[in-house]
Amino acid sequence: MTRRYAIIEDEPPARARLKRLVAELDPSAQCVAEAGDGLAGLALLERGGVDLLFLDIEFPPEGAFGLLQRARQAGLTLPPIAFVTAFDQHALEAFRWAACDYLLKPVARERLLETLARVPTQDAALDLGLLTQALEATRQKAMPERFTVLVKGRILVLSWAQVSHLRTENRLLFVHTPEGRFVLDRTLDELEGLLAPRFFRTHRSAMAAVDQIRELLPDPGGTGEVRLQDGSRLPVSRDRMSELRSRLGAL
Repeated sequence: MTRRYAIIEDEPPARARLKRLVAELDPSAQCVAEAGDGLAGLALLERGGVDLLFLDIEFPPEGAFGLLQRARQAGLTLPPIAFVTAFDQHALEAFRWAACDYLLKPVARERLLETLARVPTQDAALDLGLLTQALEATRQKAMPERFTVLVKGRILVLSWAQVSHLRTENRLLFVHTPEGRFVLDRTLDELEGLLAPRFFRTHRSAMAAVDQIRELLPDPGGTGEVRLQDGSRLPVSRDRMSELRSRLGAL
């Protein structure tokens, strides 16, 4: 039997990677719908005809929490859901309690294989009340105010309030603070959901603290740059420009 699945995820590269992995692990599976935001996601759910939904947690305008609230208000019956998330231990118990599976970003082949094997045994009538409670639990525990980095054998404690931006360079993720830049043993994909809405992903290689953005510099081609309070410049991709304008209140 052909598995019909859908993806709600605002990052095109993440959607493409997930589809590629599913095709490798279950060649008969068919991606019947994709959505990059909550409005398109709700329309996708209203159409139905999906055996499995891969659902990101953070996407415009309200993320999975807002989307599921709207689905609940509309009286929709949802298919089995596998959340694709950067949350870790908090998501584990919350989503298990809600009878959902979850995949940590970046998605691992082994875990995806487990999800695909488990789906046929799941009850398609999910309790949206439990799902929204699970999401609220992850939001409340999403990210501590402080974090640590290892510097020459020392553990340095930093605050996210000190961070102006994060940027990937030569496959390493650097976190930038007034004290300097430090290597962080995480990925932007993992941190994007955890740091929202304080930080905004301007590009696949960069994320900026919203309150540190001093100027938005659009280019004629639809891309652009942001200039931060410390003088740093970060690229803005075409698909992020509209949302960033909205966040900054720009016309």
